[in-house]
Amino acid sequence: QPPTRPQPQRFPLIALIAPLVMGVVLFIFTNSVLSVVFIALSPLLMIGTYIDHKITTRRQLRDAIRQFTLSLDAFVTRLHDRQRIQRAVRLGETPSVTDTVEAAHRLDPLLFTHRPEHDAFLTVRLGIGQAHSRDRVGLPTANDTLPEYWAQVEEVADRFSRIDGVPVVVDLRSSGALGVAGPTEARQGVSRGIVAQLAGLHSPAELVVCALVSPTSRPTWEWLQWLPHTSSPHSPLAGDHLSDNPGSGLALLARLEELVAQRTDNAVSPRGALETPGPKSKREEKLPALTPAVVLVIEDDAPVDRGRLNRLVERGADANIHVLWSAPTIAQLPAACRSFVSLDADPANATAGQVRLGEHTYPVACESLDAPAAHRFAKQLAPVVDVGAPIDDASDLPQSVSYLSLAGPELAESPDAVLDRWRESNSISRRDGGPHVRRRSEGTLRALVGHTGTEPFYLDIRSQGPHALVGGTTGAGKSEFLQSWVLGMAAAHSPDRATFLFVDYKGGAAFADCVALPHTVGLVTDLSPRLVRRALTSLRAELRYREHLLNRKKAKDLASLEKTGDPDTPPSLLIVVDEFAALVNEVPEFVDGVVDVAQRGRSLGLHLILATQRPAGVIKDNLRANTNLRIALRMADADDSTDILGIPSAAYFDQSIPGRGAAKTGPGRIASFQTGYAGGFTTSEPPTPRIDIVELNFGSGAAWEAPEGEAAPLTDQGPNDITRLVTSIRGAAEVARIPNPRKPWLDELAPVYDFSLLPNPRTDERLLLGVIDEPENQAQPTVFYEPDRDGNMAVYGTGGSGKSATLRSIAVAAAVTPRGGPVHVYGVDFGSAGLSMLEELPHVGAIISGDDHERVIRLLRMLRDLVDDRSARYSAVRAGSIGEYRRMAEAPLEPRILVLIDGIGAFREQYEFGGHSAWFTVFSQIATDGRQVGVHIVVTGDRPNAVPASIGSTIQRRIVLRMASDDDYSLVNAPKDALSAVSPPGRGLMGGNEVQIAVLGGDSNTAIQAREITKLAESMRRQGVVPALPIRRLPEAIALSQLPATAAGGVPTLGLRDEDLAPFGVATRGAFLVAGSTGSGRSTALATLATALHRTRPGTKLVHISPRRTTLTPLPLWALTLSEPAELAAFVDDVHNQLDAGTLTADDFVLFIENIGELNGSPLENDVDRLVKRALRDDVFVIGESETSTWSQAWTLAGPFKNSKRGLLLVPGELDGDSLLGTSLGRFKRAEFPPGRGFVVQQGRVTKVQLAQPYG
Repeated sequence: QPPTRPQPQRFPLIALIAPLVMGVVLFIFTNSVLSVVFIALSPLLMIGTYIDHKITTRRQLRDAIRQFTLSLDAFVTRLHDRQRIQRAVRLGETPSVTDTVEAAHRLDPLLFTHRPEHDAFLTVRLGIGQAHSRDRVGLPTANDTLPEYWAQVEEVADRFSRIDGVPVVVDLRSSGALGVAGPTEARQGVSRGIVAQLAGLHSPAELVVCALVSPTSRPTWEWLQWLPHTSSPHSPLAGDHLSDNPGSGLALLARLEELVAQRTDNAVSPRGALETPGPKSKREEKLPALTPAVVLVIEDDAPVDRGRLNRLVERGADANIHVLWSAPTIAQLPAACRSFVSLDADPANATAGQVRLGEHTYPVACESLDAPAAHRFAKQLAPVVDVGAPIDDASDLPQSVSYLSLAGPELAESPDAVLDRWRESNSISRRDGGPHVRRRSEGTLRALVGHTGTEPFYLDIRSQGPHALVGGTTGAGKSEFLQSWVLGMAAAHSPDRATFLFVDYKGGAAFADCVALPHTVGLVTDLSPRLVRRALTSLRAELRYREHLLNRKKAKDLASLEKTGDPDTPPSLLIVVDEFAALVNEVPEFVDGVVDVAQRGRSLGLHLILATQRPAGVIKDNLRANTNLRIALRMADADDSTDILGIPSAAYFDQSIPGRGAAKTGPGRIASFQTGYAGGFTTSEPPTPRIDIVELNFGSGAAWEAPEGEAAPLTDQGPNDITRLVTSIRGAAEVARIPNPRKPWLDELAPVYDFSLLPNPRTDERLLLGVIDEPENQAQPTVFYEPDRDGNMAVYGTGGSGKSATLRSIAVAAAVTPRGGPVHVYGVDFGSAGLSMLEELPHVGAIISGDDHERVIRLLRMLRDLVDDRSARYSAVRAGSIGEYRRMAEAPLEPRILVLIDGIGAFREQYEFGGHSAWFTVFSQIATDGRQVGVHIVVTGDRPNAVPASIGSTIQRRIVLRMASDDDYSLVNAPKDALSAVSPPGRGLMGGNEVQIAVLGGDSNTAIQAREITKLAESMRRQGVVPALPIRRLPEAIALSQLPATAAGGVPTLGLRDEDLAPFGVATRGAFLVAGSTGSGRSTALATLATALHRTRPGTKLVHISPRRTTLTPLPLWALTLSEPAELAAFVDDVHNQLDAGTLTADDFVLFIENIGELNGSPLENDVDRLVKRALRDDVFVIGESETSTWSQAWTLAGPFKNSKRGLLLVPGELDGDSLLGTSLGRFKRAEFPPGRGFVVQQGRVTKVQLAQPYG
């Protein structure tokens, strides 16, 4: 902080004059000369203070200047040190041309170090010059600082804002294009240096170099033909990358324009101004991530349309295509070159401009590279390969290859050779009646189809499929590829493993030679309506048979059955369709049927091979999702290639090489190959290797033609390879005595399944339901209710459809979960007691009748509290499910809760509205929040709208059993004809598939099921299964002696409360009101209170006051019974005296006043009133009892009790709480209150209770 200007101090003139005036006044009043002298000294003090302040201010300013000078010098020294470090760092970040060239000669680790994820990617070092410093000097606030010192601060900040002797760098991703202008020799040297930097620091897999030059400037750039970047196999550009003439230049420009369109989708980002980079600045714009990047070198005299070049320069940067433009002058550079270098004869005095930053840097000592050094550099890099980037080099592929030369000529000569191949694949079934020989691994459909250039190429539609899509334009060799694939499978696998159905819309010519194979089951060419129906019927019959066979053999799929070595294993059926697009247009119903069968038969060995010229608009999404294996021969355009492979490469296959293809066998896995040709004539002599010689040139070189030899005489070569191979394969099948293949079926679901016989994981995470028919997967597996995934479940069905049986099966599945955690089941039965047989199972806490409102509410209350408790506990350990909580909290015995509601419609009618509506809301909340904490709801309904929307939104799994009407099916999105009136109980639909619910005992007879459930219950008890917490009723009678003496809080126990059946009591202080109708149990309540007090406070005197003798009068617990006025008056006086004297306390006695209503107007009224008021003053426990209607009569006596808002209301009316204690009791049914049941009101809380009996 520079020193600030000192604040000037004003001369204290007024302070000097004021004492003088005061001295005159003093002298006038005192006539004392001494006072005048004293006052005269005051100005001298003021003058002295003023002078002292002046001296101090000058000294402080000198000190501040000295401190500022020292600090500034130290700061400048520090900045010099930081600039030295920064200069070294920046020189190391961007290697020079010399360093790059030397790294190439030494094969130094510096090579190819700039990767796309680095900031240095596509950065170019123009030379050494001045640049913005990465250290920024922040200026302090200029608060009245001295100008000369503030100027020093600004000078330091400005001096160190830039740094000399550092690389001047251009980022091509930001600038888009770089221009170099100047004299020819200097310009060409600097341009060569820039290209050498890019080539040496960037891998050919990530940077491609192209050039558009003229014949005049070609010698300058001839060295580019040696760079691996100009012939990179990773290049996105086909053809030549270097051009020096109009023809090849226009072709290269067109390919570049096409690449820009592909990468940018014709969208161009504006490249406006950038802010000056600060310290450690990052790019503020998103840069292209498309690789490999392309750098195009353009000489200004290149014979290419200037307008198209300018458009390419403008648009190319967004596609990661960047330009290095070389021109004699700045004016000749296009405006798109937003970075440029202006040279003179000496490259050390160049000017670098960056338009987007609005800056020019001068001088810049540019680095150049002479032509001989460039040639040596390029030749040194020519053999260097980036081993980290795999290369798919089509040049390694043969132009043609005989299929027999790949497979082996012996296959066409001897059936035994074919049999050997079949034995190798273990595809011949054993038919001698001996035991099955289980195979070590599953069989394949691996088949030789061609050559990759380094090894034979195989496809396996079983593991890579299940279906395949083959594309190829006219003349690409599509039919020949299909022949080779079919022959490859037939030669490697016997008809016991694979069979073929050919569909050829062109008339069968493509498969004419393959029809004779023993694997062929048919050739479809005449697609008449009758044949369509016949073909589809036979294919569906194949499916049904295979499903039945797998079910009988207990195999999950064809491969599993095949592994067992069972001779009944059917072969895989491959449906090979040529000209699929024509079929779609002409016979759509046949195509839909074939596709449907193929989709349904994938695990049963049905595979679809679709061949078409153009897949767009023909291959539907549902079919495309199943064609994981995709093969593309030469395609008509890039879009068709991308549609099949995801990349456009198949559109660029050479037209002169039929059979060239690429196969996509999975995400990102694409292999190029040359199809083996089976239509030729292969001899036993090995073919002569073919050698092509092409001149190395700037661009495409001329290919040398081989000299022609003498023509061989024409002879009869006999049958071609495919005919010979088919004959040999037929002979092998005859030798092995393999019968003709046939088609299988599958039975319907059984009407009943025995629960105990089905595969069961026995875990609470998967509860067995039954068997589901999945035609799309060709299986009938067991199906499960998975609570953590499915959440809540609803079962719809009419009477007798098996709704209750479904709930029973779920409860039985919950009983056997030894591999998981325990499951507790609770049921509410609104039906015909179909769940009652479950009550004897230990894990079933309760099966509650729908009209038992008390237990239903208690169940809901328990579940609500359980969900709240678990939510807190699970959140504490961050558990999202009960399984996670068991693991995290090490609580494996945490039980899962299943709540079965049989008849959700009736439950809704009784609880959704009216007095119990609050509990229906609780039920909805349990359904919403329960899944995460292991509480799940399963409901049944007899109609679709039985489940309310508030519950329906929480249900993820639905089972639709037989419904009452066809309209009901549509309301639950189920087909109308899936079930009928004769469907067995438990037959339903789940997720669109047919399901049969399993029952314990394997019989629909409920008596048999009940007997099996009894056996299960006995077995569970023997195993020591911990029973679930029961849901009990609040008892109508319970002895006080059976309860603990005190309840929560240490108060005397009076009975049980309804919410949790725990003991309850009341505080024994102050007034307490007891009311009820006749026969409600008021007298018993007083006796219970007296007995409870005697149990806990035996020394306390219990005083009974009544206007007459009652049933309580002879109770032996009373220390004193008062009903006469004289006795009462004496007692009242005595109590007053003793309380006043302190000889009697609130703990010494309790008052029981019976029939308060009758005391109104009686001789006892005044004394009782005095007694109550005096006792309550000392907080004595005073109990007042009267019939409900009489409390309103005793105005005086009732006041203290009503005002206390504490009391017991037995068998009350709905308004009794408001009228007696000012507290609402809510809505309830009075008929549900037996004698002794009521509400305890205290502290504004209402608790439903049952009083205990004081006797017994």
